[in-house]
Amino acid sequence: MNSRNFTLGQITATFVPFGLALVAAMMAAETALALPDQRMIYSIWVAQGLLIPALYLYFQPNRGQSYRNLWLLFWTFAYLAYAVHFYYAVIVHYHASLAEVWTQQGAKIAGSNFLDTLWWGFDVVLAWTIQREVKWIRIERLVLNIYLPLTFFVASVVIFKGFVNVIGYTMTAAVLLGVIVRFVAWWRAKHGEAPLDVQHA
Repeated sequence: MNSRNFTLGQITATFVPFGLALVAAMMAAETALALPDQRMIYSIWVAQGLLIPALYLYFQPNRGQSYRNLWLLFWTFAYLAYAVHFYYAVIVHYHASLAEVWTQQGAKIAGSNFLDTLWWGFDVVLAWTIQREVKWIRIERLVLNIYLPLTFFVASVVIFKGFVNVIGYTMTAAVLLGVIVRFVAWWRAKHGEAPLDVQHA
């Protein structure tokens, strides 16, 4: 089992953006007439913004401990910001009524949102509690890292319009770039070329 040994730099690089962005989101909503609704919107922007580096880091090849640490921290803080959004959406906006959520959003969207919440939270717990390589967790996490950005893409690009489109397209570009880098590393290894030195980047 590898010790994570989080460094101050890693914690600062992830917690500071999380803290500042979430505080800014909560304060920016103060100028709106519908305060809870704006906090619901701005907090999901923060979550998706933090998800961008987490997704990119996940798809990197030859991930060293520093990469894994940064991925885990961004992955976790993104989920915490998403939990704030979930609170304002389900508890405040929909009055803690699952029936109201289902009626207003429809089965497909509501079901997808609840699946995102439970599955992502479950994986965060797994990531913090199990450090050893386990095949089913590796498969579960890969599927989640494909499914989750797809649901965010639909919400931020297809369903809603505005600044969230920028976040949605940036997230998609980060995922594609990460996959391309990983594919290139695999191709070089397959053909006996020197691996890309991304571990210490």
